[in-house]
Amino acid sequence: MNNRIAIAAAGLGILLSLQSCDLQKTNINPNASTETSISAVLTGAEVSLGFNAGVNAGLITNIYIQQVSGANGDAASFDNYTTNPSYFNTTWGGYYTGVLDELKIVQLTAAEKQLPYYGGIARVLTAYAFSTLTDIFGDIPYSHSLGGNAEVNPVFENQEAIYADLQQQLDLAIADLSRPASDNLGALPSGDDVIFKGNTANWIATAYTLKARLALHLSKKDPTAAATALSYLYDGGNYRGIKNLLGDAQVVFGVSATNANPYYQQNTTRPGWIGLGASFVNLLNGNEVTDPNTTPESQFVDPRRAYFATPYPAGSTTYKGSAPGVSGAFSLIGSYYGVPTAPVVLLSFSEAKFIEAEARLIVDKDDPLAEAALQDAVRASFTKVISSTTDPYATLQKQADYIQAKANLTGDFQQDLKTIITQKYIALFLQPEVWVDYRRTGYPAIPLAQNATSSANPEGKIPRRIPYPQSEQSLNVNTPAGSTYQSPALWWDKN
Repeated sequence: MNNRIAIAAAGLGILLSLQSCDLQKTNINPNASTETSISAVLTGAEVSLGFNAGVNAGLITNIYIQQVSGANGDAASFDNYTTNPSYFNTTWGGYYTGVLDELKIVQLTAAEKQLPYYGGIARVLTAYAFSTLTDIFGDIPYSHSLGGNAEVNPVFENQEAIYADLQQQLDLAIADLSRPASDNLGALPSGDDVIFKGNTANWIATAYTLKARLALHLSKKDPTAAATALSYLYDGGNYRGIKNLLGDAQVVFGVSATNANPYYQQNTTRPGWIGLGASFVNLLNGNEVTDPNTTPESQFVDPRRAYFATPYPAGSTTYKGSAPGVSGAFSLIGSYYGVPTAPVVLLSFSEAKFIEAEARLIVDKDDPLAEAALQDAVRASFTKVISSTTDPYATLQKQADYIQAKANLTGDFQQDLKTIITQKYIALFLQPEVWVDYRRTGYPAIPLAQNATSSANPEGKIPRRIPYPQSEQSLNVNTPAGSTYQSPALWWDKN
């Protein structure tokens, strides 16, 4: 399922010929200067990260969490957890070779040439990529993982130690990005940074938001995790996370077939393989995740439904998702993410406010600012996704009614946690973060997939990790033996 997209993401020549408005300025002669060379590598790493976050991490984990379904073809094995470990070679290699190796080059060159802004950007992206890998696989090669032929059998490092170092790396990134522009002894990042065009304030806000995300991941392990997350978002009364939609960290793609959004590429090269999951479509219909996928829509339909999903049958006004573990594509990825130029979102203002809402709830379940942050998060998602309020389900009044019905807190901690995580699950459509939230909180309480028992998942439970890829099991003598979809448990997932 992933090979064609991984190849497209890995080829630097392809990456440098992208044609979208966000990427068209990245045709750079790598021989023109040292700064241009580092520019080309940064561009390639950012776009490769977008591809890998979209498909090699995103779609796989989104199938497990039932936002999408492996409806047909090879994708069906993801739906019932029978995938051969060789399929995960692309996820592993896509991140290590296609992203992290390139970001290491940026960091080393930035240090040598005294270009702290390039170094700071690369550190943020490196922390993001490593955090994704460890949240999927658990213990992974880390400090010795990018040594090339000098490190052919890198050791697997403890996730707890990796998390601690990721926070330190983000602190170093913030320090680099906070230095005056004159400290850069060369060109500053600009159009070669396809995410923020060199805007250091946006990168600093992204770093603080990522720090808050990683802190909150420890909610099962650390009773101070929520307060720590808030301390990263707020310095006293000063908010320093992602501040608005313009600060969303995302990669926007081009219009041609090889440069298009990875979800679009997946659907056009493998039509019918990826549909939408019944749990997700049920929520878009205003129902519960466990309702039958034939349940009629309720009074409070999600205003984003027509943007996240396609009608089924085509031309109708109804929407239907595939039951987990059952083949068959019904509603597909809709117009917001399903067009060539759609973004792959890494971190967003909406997520920052969801983090704040949950953290405030944990610290003080009666904090009124928790509900305010929750509603800000939902409104931000509406604003980002909904392009026409003439849609009868997406009028301003319908949006207000939905928030009042679905995004209000009651004072009951578990019910309110369910509300926050469920709304976050919808808003962060196609992002791997929703799988982390499920494993931390148990919400949304999605049903078990049918036909989902295998030697790697004998009880048919929702996956809590991915087995190590076949390539690493075969080639690295330090790969831990016996990994399955359930064990060994990730460090932050242990009770």
